Amino acid sequence: MKEKIQKKDIIILTILWLSYLAFNGILLAGHELWRDEANVWLIARELSVPELFAQIRFQGHPCLWYLLVMPFAKAGLPFQTISILSYVIMGITAGIFVYRAPFYPVTKLCCLFSPVFSYYYSVVARNYCLIALFLVVLAAFYKDRKRKPVVCGLLLGLLVQADTIALAPAGLISLMWLWEAASESVHKKQKNAFMQAAKGLWIPFASLMLWIYEFHGVSDSPEYQMQDLGFTSLLTEIKNFSLHILSRMTGVGKTADLLLILLFLAAGIWIGVKKKNFFPVIVAAGTFLFEALFSVLVYQLHIWHYIAIVFAVIWCFWILLETDGESAGQSGSTKEAARILPEIFLIIISILMFVQWNSAEESSSLQNALSGVYSDGVNAASYIRENVPEDSLIISTDVSEASTVIAYLGKKYQFYYAGNGKIETFADYTEEQKGGIEYADLLDWISDTFPDKKSFYILKCEQNCISSFEPGEENSRICYETMTDTAKGEAYTLYEIEIP
Repeated sequence: MKEKIQKKDIIILTILWLSYLAFNGILLAGHELWRDEANVWLIARELSVPELFAQIRFQGHPCLWYLLVMPFAKAGLPFQTISILSYVIMGITAGIFVYRAPFYPVTKLCCLFSPVFSYYYSVVARNYCLIALFLVVLAAFYKDRKRKPVVCGLLLGLLVQADTIALAPAGLISLMWLWEAASESVHKKQKNAFMQAAKGLWIPFASLMLWIYEFHGVSDSPEYQMQDLGFTSLLTEIKNFSLHILSRMTGVGKTADLLLILLFLAAGIWIGVKKKNFFPVIVAAGTFLFEALFSVLVYQLHIWHYIAIVFAVIWCFWILLETDGESAGQSGSTKEAARILPEIFLIIISILMFVQWNSAEESSSLQNALSGVYSDGVNAASYIRENVPEDSLIISTDVSEASTVIAYLGKKYQFYYAGNGKIETFADYTEEQKGGIEYADLLDWISDTFPDKKSFYILKCEQNCISSFEPGEENSRICYETMTDTAKGEAYTLYEIEIP
């Protein structure tokens, strides 16, 4: 009977996983890539590894995602390959979660089809999928950390390089492991416990040193500026951003969000008492507070970052439920209550995030994902490929927004940024790519630099660095124009202009 039940469970879990893959495959098929995805692709395509490390501090993300994308981009594969990469990573992550996580199938169902696993990390191809992967693998592998410390240390080191916000869970998990090893060495007289842990713990430390190297001089970037706040103001802002994060995730108001926090603490502390282990709760809570602090001091975070908090919570409950040791004298009902609270929390947060994902105010809603337009870069690129000669002079009005079109076109076309007259490859987010130019000065520059050209094209983006250029300008015609709203504001107008 037990064998039949196990087989039945495997069938249910397999259907669940395959349904997840199909659901996100449908979303992937309709997804238009946008500038954040394009910029990673262009950086990976254009830069060498040393050049990448020189550029990272302007981009805000560590090296790992770029290094993973680099072989595919340099091989000349289509831009859409980056989406397949994130889809595969999240498919693996979901598979490990489905088959290994100590949660009920209904909890797994809710998590998989909410924004925790779906769309934001699996379809929108950004580095955050790596946070999900390494936290889930760390949860599944954590019980084996003493037998295979190097593997566990490597996972923590890779988590550091997944994203800057992953410093919190990676650092706190490392400290948790270090404390456990030190306690075993002192209290349980296991002399080799500390040295065994050290075999793995040096790796996340080394990865942290690499992170520090990557982001030295980050204040040079206009996108990331440290705020100078007094202690009282800092605490106030942390509280405000904490509420903002919860509101962005759930959309249910302060009172309900506070109840949700209490539910998390009740679940974590109750099981912590039962298992005599409070560190996992500290990891999850510390990840949340770190994101609030980062939003206050450096850069306002968004929904992709907040989803990482849920993965830290999943890691927390996973570790707690699989921790060996029970407190004596507990009734079956008490044990079951402690067991069920994490499930309730994960189900509630998943449902709330699903509802929030599909609210009218959400530009990346499920309806938009299925039938809306995320970016018009793919259509603008298609028009250029079919109607504009490859040797044409094309001028863009914004480096970041034009990067989506450039990534779709591959290397066959060359774009110049009007603001500085340089060939456009990727957005480096420096002040140099925020320049402006008068239309008359642009014409003079074109005449001096390209005396043989009889005409040129302007790819006008939402951000326009060219002053005094109006639609209907003499000797100009509109070749292509985005005729619908886009979720990320990436609408384009392509002008062909005869040089006077």
